[in-house]
This record gives sequence, structure tokens and C-alpha cells, in this order.
Amino acid sequence: MRAEVLRPSTAVHDRGSANPPVAFADISRLVRPHRVAVVGASDRPGSLGYSTYHNVRDNSVIADGAVPVNPGYETVLSDRCYPRVSDVPGDPIDVAIVLVTAERVPAVVKDCAASGVRYLVVLSSGFSETGAAGRGLQAEMVRLARAAGMRVYGPNSPGLANIADRVLLSMSPVAGSDVTSGPVGLVTQGGGLGRALMQWMDRGLGIGLWCSQGNEADLDIADFINHMVDDDRIRVIGAVVEGFSQGRKFLEVARRAREAGKPIVILKIGRSEYGEKTAASHTASIAGNDAVTSAVFAQYGVVRVNDVDELGETLHLFSRALAVTDRDVTRTCVYSFSGGTAALAADLVGGAGLQLAVFEPGTLAALVARAPAFGFVDNPVDLTTRVFTDADLNRAVFELICHDPNVGSVLFAMPADYGESTVAVSRDAVEIAQATGTLLIPVWMSPRRGGGYQVLDAAGLAPMDGVYRAVQALRRFAEWRGSAGTDPADPAGMTGPPGLLGATPGPALATSERALTYEQSRELLSAAGVRVPRESFVTSARGAAEAAERIGGPVVMKLSAPGLIHKTEVGGVRLSIRGGEQAGAVFAEMASPGRLASFGIEADGVFVQEMVPDGLDLLVSVHDDEVFGAVLTVGAGGVATEVERDVVHLAIPFTGEELLRALRGLRLWPHLAGFRGQPGCDLSVLASVADAIAEVYLAQAPALAELEINPLRVIAGVGQTSCVALDIVALRP
Repeated sequence: MRAEVLRPSTAVHDRGSANPPVAFADISRLVRPHRVAVVGASDRPGSLGYSTYHNVRDNSVIADGAVPVNPGYETVLSDRCYPRVSDVPGDPIDVAIVLVTAERVPAVVKDCAASGVRYLVVLSSGFSETGAAGRGLQAEMVRLARAAGMRVYGPNSPGLANIADRVLLSMSPVAGSDVTSGPVGLVTQGGGLGRALMQWMDRGLGIGLWCSQGNEADLDIADFINHMVDDDRIRVIGAVVEGFSQGRKFLEVARRAREAGKPIVILKIGRSEYGEKTAASHTASIAGNDAVTSAVFAQYGVVRVNDVDELGETLHLFSRALAVTDRDVTRTCVYSFSGGTAALAADLVGGAGLQLAVFEPGTLAALVARAPAFGFVDNPVDLTTRVFTDADLNRAVFELICHDPNVGSVLFAMPADYGESTVAVSRDAVEIAQATGTLLIPVWMSPRRGGGYQVLDAAGLAPMDGVYRAVQALRRFAEWRGSAGTDPADPAGMTGPPGLLGATPGPALATSERALTYEQSRELLSAAGVRVPRESFVTSARGAAEAAERIGGPVVMKLSAPGLIHKTEVGGVRLSIRGGEQAGAVFAEMASPGRLASFGIEADGVFVQEMVPDGLDLLVSVHDDEVFGAVLTVGAGGVATEVERDVVHLAIPFTGEELLRALRGLRLWPHLAGFRGQPGCDLSVLASVADAIAEVYLAQAPALAELEINPLRVIAGVGQTSCVALDIVALRP
């Protein structure tokens, strides 16, 4: 069956406590307050109390102004200073910025609660980041605030900066230099990295709102992304994330962002964290948190990058590419005046799975007529150094390229600075790209930033530092725009070094005290319509012989013992047994107490099963990811599951399209889809098995921690019999 017949919907839905409803905080008055108090304001230059109050008072536009609060001062910056927020006369305070020591914060919270403050921005440190005592103090702060209807931003935060509305609730002494507003929203779980990204403003990156919420005691990353999704001025959202306090809440806002056409680009720290090497199930041994994170990002169209520079450059390209509405910017032309540079860039474009634009015949004929005979113009375009001696060459050729309807973007790679000549070609490129609506992606490869660089920078087109990063940013945009950011060759959205993709697997544990019996596990899925083999449970050699004769043909014999979940680890699976005599002998040997003593198990019987025809063995399982909740895993199954490590993950619920897109990311996809004249598998039946295992898991939650079919034998052809669950494991929490 061809891949496209996979149905577009799924029966999997949120259910019960497995996926509770998601609610987002309204933070509109936090980022646009009418009146702000700074608790801990100081008149001492160089102190955080001084820089914070200076930012709120002098670097912000706040309708009813700022008020200093500190019992140690009568005035701060010539403004009357009050001992407590409750002493401040006039209209209520929307936001109280708190700078006092951690142990004094609860008293401030109580005072603010009595005064009708709506939000607390707690910049103070000394809370959950310091240990158990700090966690207790943080919990008490949140309890007091929420009881009074207040929301808490922080603690341990550098503040926030609403550049679009000029509201700087920040302790930074350099916040006043953040003046380049634009279509990017930024959320960072680290003040230092956030500040580094804010300074990409100096490279022309327009940031409308930056939130760095510290410990996320109350408001979290999803609340701020949700606000950015609803803000028409924000078109692309960037984030630096160390972890998700509420993974399901993040997925819901990621869904909202995708539906709104607003890409989320994330630098997720923690790529090298491995899952357990030895675990009770195959799923737990290979699912590693980071692998699940990357897969779920791809499912929800979240773009993942690897470092701060990539994040800055990708945000820059996305914010510009989204503004080009009438062209396909992924159809690019590589343009240079260096043959080697043009060839390098074209090679990287091809290696990233992108395509060079194909010129219209008229464009190509005009280029051949105008360009030097020793250059090349059939994309990539290399004008050679003739561009510096022929005054009109660059403008003539660049206009031809940008007017070609097949060209959506131009990757303009400049290998070196050539003084005024580079200035001239850069000025031409800017003028023509702007006039024609073509996305210009300049790359400045030289460490010497001459006049040409300054021309591009002044036009808001600060060049990228390398061709590779430029191509990767364009690739990410193409993937995001195409679907959910999944490249069939790279389902996680970005391939990392081999050492970061997973540790060498250790053996799976053969037994687990958390395991349901095989009969209980089998009944869960067979009742949901998943086909299982015909089989009999026997407790003697005679019973095995009779069962084999009754089933007929070759049979499989599988050992049964309390808690036994990986039978092959103890030699507990025998294939192609024929006839009663052989079955009886195999029973006696397989279930022998002497043989099993070294494994620490005692058999209670053997299952005799029909021998299912050869096919492709898959793993299909669901487990509870500690961040994102119920997650489906599908991939290579059987005894080589951990060795192959060819799996994909999907957060539940998932759609048919998402399942198909994930399956295409498997190395074994050609075997599923069919290739070289070989028939494929019935993907609609495979989808029904995925639906069933997800439904059963959610229906049983939280009584089940994991539910696994391994192997699921997938047989070429069409119909319900094309997928058979040969072994099933269910684990309690």
C-alpha cells in the first residue's frame, strides 16, 4: 500500500488526567503597565536598585510613572521614596519590581497583596536555585501571591524589556541601549544568554519583547510565548530553554503558534543528556529525553538550533523571509564573484536538501549575453573579478536575477573585502533586492569588515559570517514552512554529532517487578482490536506437544515466568518448532530449572504460538515522558531494537499526517512504503495499531507507565492481518 493512503485523522484524543486542560496567564498589563513600583530602589549609582529604577523612570514610557520604595531613603533620583508599597498614594500599582533579599520577599508580597498589586517582578536571588530552603521560600512566595490574585515573574530574573512599547523593567545598566524594536519576540531561561541575544540588535535584529523569567516559580515560558502569538507585532519567536516546567502547556502554545503562522526557534540546552542505558523496557532504554524533545519539536513545527549564533542568525533570516510574501524564498540563486565560493555555496545548498532556482530561458539567454565568457551563470552565478572592472556588470546581472520569477532569494557570498569595489556591488545588491522584493541573504566571509559590510549593515542586512550557517538557516525556514520542520533524512530537525545522539546501549533487564502478566498485557490490546497470534499456554511437555499438533505447521515457543518481559535475554524464545515430539523436547529443555537458575527465574509455563509469516518487525510503544507526557515510539523492533536505534517519537495526541511524517524519518521507511517493485505495508492498519495502543494507554493512565508491542510483525499486503503483535509488555508505574 502506498504511503499516501494513511488516513489524515486519528482516534487519539486528550483524555482524563493524562492531558489536563491548559490555561495561559494574561500578562498584557505586566508588559504594558500603567504604574510601576521598584521595591529596593536606591540612590547609590552602580547598585542594582539604582539601575533598575533609572530604567523604569528614565528609559521607559509608563503612563502613570514609577515610584521608588525603600525605607532607607527619603528620595531616589529626586523622587519621593516610600517605606512600603502600601504607603504609596494614588492609583494602584500594576507591577512591583522586587530587589530585596530573599528572606524579606514574603513580607513584601504580603504588603503588595494588601495594596492591590497585580504582578510581582522578583529580581532577587536566593530561591529554588540555592537548595531545599530556597525552594520552600519560593513556594511560600507563590502561595501568598496567588492567594491574593497576583502573578509572579521570576524570581532570580534580570527582568523584562518591552522594546516596542518602551517598557524596561530591567536591572541591566545597559538596557537603555536596547532601542531596535522589530518582529522578533524573545524568551530566555538565562539572563546572560538573553542579554547576548538582545545585543544582536547591533546587527539589525529587531526585538519587540524580551522576557527572561528566571526560576519560573509561577509564570513560565509558555505564558510569554502565548502572549507573543497574540501580539500582531511579533512574527517570529526565539527562545533559549534549559527545561520545561509544564511540557504539555508548551505543546499547546506551540500548536497555537503553528496555526498562527509564527515560527518558534529554540536553542534547547541539554542535547547530550542520555536516557537510561539499562531499563525495564526497550522504550525506556532508547527514548532518551533529548531524542523525545527533538521529535516533539518536529511534530509541532518548532525549529531547533544548536548555539546562540545560529539562533541569532536564524531569527534574523526568518524575520526577513516572512516579510517576503509573494515569492518562494527557498528557491535561491547563489551569487558571487569567486568561482570557488560560488561552488562551495552551491554544494552546501545541495547538501542541505535545497534546490537552486532554475532561471527562465529568457533570463538565462540574457545572462549569457552579458556575463564574461570565463564565468558561469547557470546558477550558481560567478561574475569573476570582472565585476570590479566592468562598472555596469554587477547591476545588469543582479537585476536580471532578481526579476526572474523563479528566484525568491539570493545567497550573496562575498569571500573577501575589496574596498570600494565591494561597496559598489553591495550597494547595487541592496537597492535591487529592495526594489524587486527579493530576499537578499548576504554572507561576509572575511574577518575584515570593510565598507561593503557597513553598507549592508546600514540597510538592516547585517551579513552572516559563513555560508554554512546561511544555508542552514534557509533550510530551517524551508522545513518550517513546508510542514512541521521535519526533514525525512533528519527527523529531529537537526542532526548532531554522533556522540550526542545516544550512548552505546546496554542490555535490557530481563525481568521487572512492575510487569503485568503477558496474558493481562495481551488482553489490553487484543480487546482494542490489535491482532495477536493463535496461541496456547501449557505447563508440561505433553501439553506443549498437544498444542503444537493442534495449531499445526511450524510454531513458536516462548517461556513464561513471573516478571519476565525480555524472553530472548534468557534464551526463552524458540522458532520453527515442528510437531509434537519436538515441541515436548523444547519445553523440557527451555523450562528446565537447572538452565534457568543462573538467571534467577523460575518458569511457570510456555506459550505455544502459531508461526506468523516473515515480515518487518517494529517496536510500537507508549510511555510517560517526564516533560511531555504520553509519547508514542515507533521504529525498528525485534532483538536488534537497541542496536538499530531507528525510532521516531510523537507526543499524544497526534494526527495521521504527523504519524506519516514521522515514519518517513525512519531509515526503514523504504521497507514500509515499498521500493524497487516490492509491495509496501498497509500503513492504515499500522496507524490503527498506533491509535489503539495510545488509546489503551490513556484509558489506563495512571495505572500504566509503559505499554509496548515488540515485535509488531508487519507483513506486506493489505488488510487487518498485515500487522500482528507477537509480544506485548505492560508496566505499572
